[in-house]
Amino acid sequence: MDSIKKNRYEIDLTCRPAPRPLSPGVRNLECRDLRQLAELMLDAYAGTIDSEGETLEDAIDEVGAYFGAEPLLRHSFLLERDGSILAAVLVSFQERNPFIPYVITAPKHKNQGLAASITSSALDSLKTAGFSTAVLFITDGNAPSEALFAKLGAKRVRTP
Repeated sequence: MDSIKKNRYEIDLTCRPAPRPLSPGVRNLECRDLRQLAELMLDAYAGTIDSEGETLEDAIDEVGAYFGAEPLLRHSFLLERDGSILAAVLVSFQERNPFIPYVITAPKHKNQGLAASITSSALDSLKTAGFSTAVLFITDGNAPSEALFAKLGAKRVRTP
């Protein structure tokens, strides 16, 4: 089986415009969001290049691992309407830099700018906290993620 190639991207936070206020319905992640985030993740990734046939249990384990590692909850956001999470950006800490392991949008709410909006909120928060760089990895061929992060100023970092 071929291994999935992930490309490293970095965002220079010092070049970002002045932070904007949070949009209505946007709030920080909390541990109590674990199950709903897992359900969102499973739904959002189904049938995409990043899907590996995960179950709800797998998604719960994945989100649980995020909360159990080095989450930066002050810089992680979700958009909630009527008690449902429509989109989320999870930020953690890796190799001395903020790291964005997941940006998740409910399938019926994709292409509405929600991922860009909440990811901008996370990047604004990181900049305000004094961080200069954010790191992420995108699966090779994930055109929607590549387009989103290009719009947000991410640059691919060539690794040997």
